[in-house]
Amino acid sequence: MAFDIKGFRTVDWMPNPSGEAGANLNVHKYVTNDDTSAVQTSGYFNSIWRRLKKGDHIDMTLDLDATVMRRNYIVTASTSSGVTVAAQNVA
Repeated sequence: MAFDIKGFRTVDWMPNPSGEAGANLNVHKYVTNDDTSAVQTSGYFNSIWRRLKKGDHIDMTLDLDATVMRRNYIVTASTSSGVTVAAQNVA
């Protein structure tokens, strides 16, 4: 499937210890019927690359229509050419 903005929310932000202007990291939530392999596909979040920055956290509830699971991801890159995320709790 594809990313659906209706399931995505920015819920908080955390100050970055660097203290640089605009360096805050965001905390997002995302719910979807997609599974882990879909959301980890390169480019899944490309349509919202302007809302994501490297280091942002995304707490996801996945696979709602099958085996529901919760996973945490960190944005590893977010540019106009692509967004990538990495799973943080893979146990």
